[in-house]
Amino acid sequence: MSSLKEGRNLPIELSRRTILGGLTAASLSGLTGCAGEGDALSLAIWPDYLGETTLGDFRSASGIDLAVNTYADNAELYAKLKAGNHGFDLVVPSSPWVERMVREGLLGPIDHALVPNLANLEAPFADPSYDPGNFHSVPYTWLAMGIGYRKSKVPIPPAGWKALFEMAGRGERVALPGDPAVLFRLAAKALGHSANLFNPERLKAAEALLKAVLRQVKALPADGGQDLLLKGEVDLVALWNGDLVQVALEDPDIAFAVPTEGALLSCDCLCIPAGARRPGNAHRLINYLLSAEGGAGVAGHVWFPTPNTAARTILPNEYSANPVLYPAARPKGVSEFIGDNPGLNAQFASAMQRLQVP
Repeated sequence: MSSLKEGRNLPIELSRRTILGGLTAASLSGLTGCAGEGDALSLAIWPDYLGETTLGDFRSASGIDLAVNTYADNAELYAKLKAGNHGFDLVVPSSPWVERMVREGLLGPIDHALVPNLANLEAPFADPSYDPGNFHSVPYTWLAMGIGYRKSKVPIPPAGWKALFEMAGRGERVALPGDPAVLFRLAAKALGHSANLFNPERLKAAEALLKAVLRQVKALPADGGQDLLLKGEVDLVALWNGDLVQVALEDPDIAFAVPTEGALLSCDCLCIPAGARRPGNAHRLINYLLSAEGGAGVAGHVWFPTPNTAARTILPNEYSANPVLYPAARPKGVSEFIGDNPGLNAQFASAMQRLQVP
């Protein structure tokens, strides 16, 4: 699975004066270089995944110079952490990869006493399944996979994944994800099962469902499918809300619904690699990004949902009440974070080949 960071940026202008002037004593506390760590910090992150003034604002608030390194995908970051000698103090992997990195001892602990702004996290992200208690990670952005649709073509969207699969099976203009690791999880949700808990019977049932559906499906895009919806080539698509919002802002006929069986969820997370040379300074950047102003500078630029409730409250209504980023109806307790299971993903890929889908 790729990072959440894809698509177009739609920045909301927040001036440096607005951000720095709004920083409270609480958000500034401890924002000085940690004793013995100097005034430097090395961050590895996806390209264009900070606010336009984040580097300068953090430097002004803390005195810490931030060196930014980028990577193409989670696999590249993982390989660098496995190899060691990377020099990174803070990294931003996606949540399934966080689960793997924790399991393999690649991440150090988060000292909650050094991050008082953890109190700004929205409840679902304060104790996520991929890292219970946020012991090794702090959510940076999040996404929900649901149903995008054209209101003029589909006045009443399908209630859930089961209904969407039924529509696809009838030959209606539906696009489903081309990634087997996502597609099979959606099929499991449509069958009333967990997206992460498979046994041979459930895998066989999901494959049978997809065999009946895929011969009729309009498209299996690898890039989300939002452009297919924008161009009018499909009427419904299963995709991440952060991808859909880009085209929904261009075309008000496009909307988003969370299925009754629940969405698939993913986060990109702030993590300190095991053995990082400057963990104290890394904690200071984490705390800054969880402040209202620091988080707003990022969210208003990348236009993905933020788990930072304080940041959301100071962003314009255009962002904070956007019905694609923050759907009004979000069923509780049934959405699931995608888990890390390389063996299961390999079984999905094999099953996809049996279905003779490229």
